[in-house]
Amino acid sequence: MNAIKKLLISIPMALCWLYFMSGVVSLFAVFIGIYLSVFFPNMPYIKHVLPNLIDLISTLGDNGVVGIIAFAILIGQFFLAYNLYNFFKKHRDKYQSL
Repeated sequence: MNAIKKLLISIPMALCWLYFMSGVVSLFAVFIGIYLSVFFPNMPYIKHVLPNLIDLISTLGDNGVVGIIAFAILIGQFFLAYNLYNFFKKHRDKYQSL
């Protein structure tokens, strides 16, 4: 019975981990895109990363409270996924297989 409970808790735990890691990978992709646009400014798809990021931040800043809320949701969803992953992991570890 504990094995079934452990499996059922592992499914949402894995989904939360995948969602969090998608945010980490996208953050690293943005950082790598910024570095590549600085060192190789003539690459066709890479040269627009930094201006688009600055434009996104300025658009969120121009919208006042709505921009702050949108920014908090944009960033906070990955922190929520990480905390849910830790929550499920803590409860999964309670069920040790015999």
